[in-house]
Amino acid sequence: MPGPAISLSAQNRISVALCTYNGERFLPGQLASIAQQTRLPDELVVCDDRSTDRTVALVREFAASAPFPVRIFENEHNLGFAANFERAIRLCEGTLIALSDQDDIWYPIRLERSEQEFAAHPQAGLVFSDADVINDSNESAGPTLWQRLGFAGKRAHDLLAGHFVVLAKHRFVTGATVMFRAGLRDRFLPIPGGWIHDEWIALIAAAFSDLRPIDQPLIRYRIHDSQQVGLRNKLEQRTQGNSPALRHWGRLAESVKELQQLSDTLSAMVPDKRPVLSAYQEHLRFLSFRAGLPIVRLARLGPILKQYSQYQVHASGSASALKDLVLKRKR
Repeated sequence: MPGPAISLSAQNRISVALCTYNGERFLPGQLASIAQQTRLPDELVVCDDRSTDRTVALVREFAASAPFPVRIFENEHNLGFAANFERAIRLCEGTLIALSDQDDIWYPIRLERSEQEFAAHPQAGLVFSDADVINDSNESAGPTLWQRLGFAGKRAHDLLAGHFVVLAKHRFVTGATVMFRAGLRDRFLPIPGGWIHDEWIALIAAAFSDLRPIDQPLIRYRIHDSQQVGLRNKLEQRTQGNSPALRHWGRLAESVKELQQLSDTLSAMVPDKRPVLSAYQEHLRFLSFRAGLPIVRLARLGPILKQYSQYQVHASGSASALKDLVLKRKR
């Protein structure tokens, strides 16, 4: 097996931010995969969120023989996953920061390939990759992460071409695959309550730098019943409600709230004409239109027809327009 690759830049120091919470079942495999990287990290920062199992002991055992420094921090009280990641990110001392979940398995080139993307694209502030999906038993669980999230083909092309509405419409950047420049921290921290950390980080980072997708699985992303947050949790979080109508209008209202907060935050930091901010605000206006449609179905028809061309850009075309027209709204 080849030895660790030399950093592409003497100025690059890679920190890995790993958050843990009762992760003893899968953590050893993830730690082993970090130690087997072709480009070793310069440090591993572990923030534990008050685990009650052997998680911290396992990290300490690993640190004793790890081929890089391991810095372990135990929270005084449970912060929750987003705030725990925020703390880990703040504690990192590297110039590039890679996020790590406790239950995945990295391919050996995960860090090296991510660092290469920054070298090839100096304007990039954040890179993310596809991932193979596995189950509890390390067996393949079917389609890749991007295939499940619908980030392939046109959407990837739109992102690279600067059609930033795709960022507002679709949340396809998964934190477990992310590496970003540490200089962006002051832009996206703190992470507001209610947000999933990777979604907020990606949406803010895009306003100040390029996002670069790596069309290659760099990790094996695990889906299991006990994970704190992940693909399954994200999808479920956006489909709450007892009926299709409640879920539909509830998702719209939540999306308006999130994008308004995002727009307000960025408006205080970047010029109004920045293309990413303009795209977010344009999408917010359309979502607000949809969320404000009349309760009476017949009264919705005219406004929907007038805005039909926007449904092609900001929603799923006729399918979204039909839902907005026929689904019942509470009075």
